[in-house]
Amino acid sequence: MKQIIKIGQWLCLLLPLVMLSCSDSDDKDSPSPSQQTIASGNDARPNWQAPQYTFEQTMSVSLLMQRELEPYVTSQDLLCATIGDEVRGLTSPTLEGDLIFFPLTVAANGKGESIKLSYYCDRLHRIFTIPWTTFDASLDPMGEGDIYRPQFVTIN
Repeated sequence: MKQIIKIGQWLCLLLPLVMLSCSDSDDKDSPSPSQQTIASGNDARPNWQAPQYTFEQTMSVSLLMQRELEPYVTSQDLLCATIGDEVRGLTSPTLEGDLIFFPLTVAANGKGESIKLSYYCDRLHRIFTIPWTTFDASLDPMGEGDIYRPQFVTIN
């Protein structure tokens, strides 16, 4: 009888340890988004030049840097808006408190033009590009420079 009690006590002590060792540890071992790194590239610094001519319409917007890219931002970074191969806006980062902004004025021929936003990260030597639409009401309802946070990278 004493042996059965001792075996029961040992089982009570060992069972939680076995359960812990068998649990799914993927959640605990995977880094949080702030701990994940973004791979470097080998993109050369682009030779983007701001447009030197006037357009029918312009749109001003403040782009807030994506949180995952904030640790990589330097003063040498560039943000460019293009239609086809034509540069329609170009800017560098601005620090306001703890936030990193890119104040951008985009020259366009009218509302709804499809453009590309390209971000060159000097520290990573990478160009990130996403599609965008000029004068998108959801991004800039008044045309007065509202804030927009583009998602250049997706962290899993």
